[in-house]
Amino acid sequence: MTLTQREKLIVGLLLLVTTGAFSIYAPKEIPWRLRLSALAAFAFFFWPTLLLGTTEGREKLVAFVHRGDVFRRANVFELAFALTALVALSALALGQFRWEAVGVGATYLLIPMAALVLRRPNQDGLTLQDALAIVALWFPIEFEWLPLAELPKRPGIGLDKLIGVLWLLVLFLGVRRLEGVGYTFLLGRADVARAGLYFALFVTFFAIPLAIPTHFVASSPAMRPLSEIGLALLGTAFLIALPEELLFRGVLLNLLIRRWRAHPVRALAIASFIFGLAHANNPEEPTWVYIVLATIAGWFYGLAYMKTGKVTVAALLHWMVNSYWGIFFHR
Repeated sequence: MTLTQREKLIVGLLLLVTTGAFSIYAPKEIPWRLRLSALAAFAFFFWPTLLLGTTEGREKLVAFVHRGDVFRRANVFELAFALTALVALSALALGQFRWEAVGVGATYLLIPMAALVLRRPNQDGLTLQDALAIVALWFPIEFEWLPLAELPKRPGIGLDKLIGVLWLLVLFLGVRRLEGVGYTFLLGRADVARAGLYFALFVTFFAIPLAIPTHFVASSPAMRPLSEIGLALLGTAFLIALPEELLFRGVLLNLLIRRWRAHPVRALAIASFIFGLAHANNPEEPTWVYIVLATIAGWFYGLAYMKTGKVTVAALLHWMVNSYWGIFFHR
């Protein structure tokens, strides 16, 4: 089996597993029409995210946006229009349609797109336009400014999260053609071993010594049901770990390293600190402990990314850390 075939097989299995899990996640009391609509919306917005994890998927995206050295802006506008239309149709099918949400969703897509379209193509590292695009993609989701539909109903999987990750990939892989993101699901034993090593170091020497004495977490009195654990692990992997690593390591750290090629540690420190501050608005107390822990964790996630060149290794490590806390501890 070639690497390309193996890559397609892995992504195909991930599509089956995640879609199957989502169909189980939808509450049984919801009418079948809404369940089917939610499943269709999930496929529309989540499947392309996974398919872009293949070489063929990324090549097709770049070919659609660029013809050689010619940047086809009209095609990017077509993608934005298509996503806006899908958001509207999904909300309509789910009984959550609002014109305000359609307008806000369209604006959310157009602002970061405009920032990258206006970027000077000969600039490699982080630019003001890159920073604007990152903030425009990140903040509306972080602070829940997008009144988009929920799948299948509140509290559910927000369309804002799904569309945000997909648009991040379209803009930085397709429009900007950012290299070195390392978005691949082809992980070897050495990749998994490195993630395991960094997990052990972080938990043993930083997480437990800081979290337990400050009462940030405590041991869970009982294990969660296995059915809940399985869905929680998948949700952590694809709705938290992978999206955050694509943003903070695959894009932000990647661009910072390109800006300061001679000082990669500086880039790693800045990206880790920003990642820590991103957790300041979370409700867990004490907040300073969360920021410190997230900053240190971000350092290890960044190391995993830099050492392997694969953002998915950082996502695997991130998943290990979050899953460990979620299963064995409570806040």
